[in-house]
Amino acid sequence: MMKSLQLKGGGRLAFNEYGDTRGTPVFFFHGWPSSLTMATITNTAARELGIRIISADRPGISESTFQQDRQLLDWPPVLRELAEHLGIEKFRVLGISGGAPYAYATGWALRERVRAIGVVSGVPPIAELNDHSGLLQLYRSMLKLRRSSPKFLRLCFQVVRPFAARRIPIRLRPLFLKIFQPIDAAVLQDGAAFEACFESARRAWRVSVEGVIIYAQVYAKSW
Repeated sequence: MMKSLQLKGGGRLAFNEYGDTRGTPVFFFHGWPSSLTMATITNTAARELGIRIISADRPGISESTFQQDRQLLDWPPVLRELAEHLGIEKFRVLGISGGAPYAYATGWALRERVRAIGVVSGVPPIAELNDHSGLLQLYRSMLKLRRSSPKFLRLCFQVVRPFAARRIPIRLRPLFLKIFQPIDAAVLQDGAAFEACFESARRAWRVSVEGVIIYAQVYAKSW
């Protein structure tokens, strides 16, 4: 069952727990576009290892209240509130893909509380890259449009939303995976991993496109 926290500054933060609810606390930071249910991929292993996974929708994503003009360092105070609400003094952090900069920011801002940080397939500091050739073509196109036609890029997000919020038919999955790097596509061949990743993405798109857009802008700025 989804849980929620009323934040002191206003708005609601949605979160859920996976693994061993009495285990070692680890806060899970989802990717982009994604949401808290991405953490379902950790559930079985976390239970076996005695780890308590806590995963939240960042403000503006799915069930968490939208907040305008989000910045990277707006996240650690929110996480502090969540940790205090759960009675957790010290914890670890796991950032997946687009969750990476939030893991780094949390480790920097809450260094007295963070015991360790783990990052998996972390997004690089895009704004500081001189060479974008290693990025997916989709991301290179988005960055180009952000510079040349930001209004058109926003329109593209709005047009894509109805399709991105739908479940991808099984017969189309092999075709869909061709847009990814081979190593990512290989991992996503697993049906459970595919469904966990893309159901979390669908949750992000269903409620509002604005949350998806505002976090895209965060990645394109200097950390």
